[in-house]
Amino acid sequence: MESFGKIKNVGKGEGIFRSVLGIILIIFAFFTPGGFRWVLGLIGVAFILTSLFGY
Repeated sequence: MESFGKIKNVGKGEGIFRSVLGIILIIFAFFTPGGFRWVLGLIGVAFILTSLFGY
């Protein structure tokens, strides 16, 4: 049994989907006015980071 830190919860397909969705959210953040752009940008970054590290 592997240690808890080495288990990946995200499969390859879901990781690619999260990466693409994160990139789309970051692109939308550039075109959205107001404070909502920060929310979109941070969610996009979170999706990309979770897809890269597998959480």
